Amino acid sequence: MFSRNIGLITEEDQRNLHATHVLIAGSGGMGGVCAEVLVRMGAGELTLIDHDRYEETNFNRQIHSNKNTIGKFKVEVLKEEFLKINPNLKIRVFTEKVTLENINELLEGVNYVVNGMDEMYNSLILERTARRKDITIVDAWLTPYASVFVMTPDSPHWENFLDLPTKGIPLEELTPEICNEAVDIEVDYTFSHFSPYEIIDRKLVKDIVYKREKRPSFAPVVWLSGVLMANEVFKLACNKSHTDYRGIFFDQYEMQLTQGAINKIKKAA
Repeated sequence: MFSRNIGLITEEDQRNLHATHVLIAGSGGMGGVCAEVLVRMGAGELTLIDHDRYEETNFNRQIHSNKNTIGKFKVEVLKEEFLKINPNLKIRVFTEKVTLENINELLEGVNYVVNGMDEMYNSLILERTARRKDITIVDAWLTPYASVFVMTPDSPHWENFLDLPTKGIPLEELTPEICNEAVDIEVDYTFSHFSPYEIIDRKLVKDIVYKREKRPSFAPVVWLSGVLMANEVFKLACNKSHTDYRGIFFDQYEMQLTQGAINKIKKAA
């Protein structure tokens, strides 16, 4: 089934992929693309979680969103499509949010976590628990450019290296206001690379962070980030060199690639 992979990857790489179990939290945009690429690479087991159903506003960037899937749970559609590709795929789906109540079940037997969620609070439930279990995290953040980050158990988490206000606060005590402040700092970091405010209005970004406006999405950014996330999972599973917690940013307009730099953070005016 995956014979055309061989030559670009080895038989051992293919076996490693087959033995890999990946949790993808948030399976619409980047997460859905990442999941599809992993299935076509030959990943053996997936767990998908997303509480959303497809709607017309997803058509501009979400894989398998179309007139026939409107109103259907995204993870259930993806499961059906993925089993058409690989009937032997082991796949679990959850039509709910990541919560304190389900996180341990979600992470059972998982080798790698891919975070495709937008919400800071749910992301912290996922990533704090994954780190306690020594599970490597692959992530991508709010930016008009494609990006990918990898946080291994021995590397800093973004709560630490960005000194987020959520750091040290128990999950049960986090408020929406603190989580929004954390997203604001995250955006200061991601928007310190290249020239994002030539692409998106500064006030709109602030309104998105504080949930006064919905986040715009563009298929090239979403799909490129999803592919990059899947590629990092492949490299991790096959013991190859991978990016780190500072991340990689790809300017798809100028065709430039740069590694994240912590000292480039500049507080938006």
